[in-house]
Amino acid sequence: MSLTMTPLIFMLETSSAVPFIGRIALAGTVIVTSGVSTAMVAWCGRPYVNKLRYFPLENPAATPSQIVAGQATGIELTTATLMLRERVTRVYDTAFLVPTNRPFAKWELATAFNLPTAEAAAEKAKGNLPREETIAESMDATGKMLGRWIVKWNEDGTGTCRETGKVSRYFNVHEEMLPRPLR
Repeated sequence: MSLTMTPLIFMLETSSAVPFIGRIALAGTVIVTSGVSTAMVAWCGRPYVNKLRYFPLENPAATPSQIVAGQATGIELTTATLMLRERVTRVYDTAFLVPTNRPFAKWELATAFNLPTAEAAAEKAKGNLPREETIAESMDATGKMLGRWIVKWNEDGTGTCRETGKVSRYFNVHEEMLPRPLR
């Protein structure tokens, strides 16, 4: 909007005492201020979760009572872009949702993770370590995949996470939106 209104500064101010260079500076200030404020709104609002629900990984037909009873193993977080387009992030292992220090967010996807020693030994004995697995996926409202959060497990059970594509990583949540506590 500021880009379309800026030429009015030049047309309406032709009879004023403001020199042309001053009008250019004023127009530049308006455009920069508008851009910065829009970017700040987008940055602050991006992690806000407007829908939060458990989803069953193995049984897509699970009833709400089964989900409340703890038979759901993942969580689905719905956020919105600046243009109010939905972004759905499915987190398949909620242990990777950790507290964050980022302002306007409560959780983030962990960048590193350590399996408990006993679990790491059991997974290694089964031949499951080292390996990679998808922890979270972000999709648009149509279901088109936008990005994945992938953990690469080492033989000792330490995992390092990386992003492929564009995944929503930070979330500002109200846990009371869930029928039971996450942890």
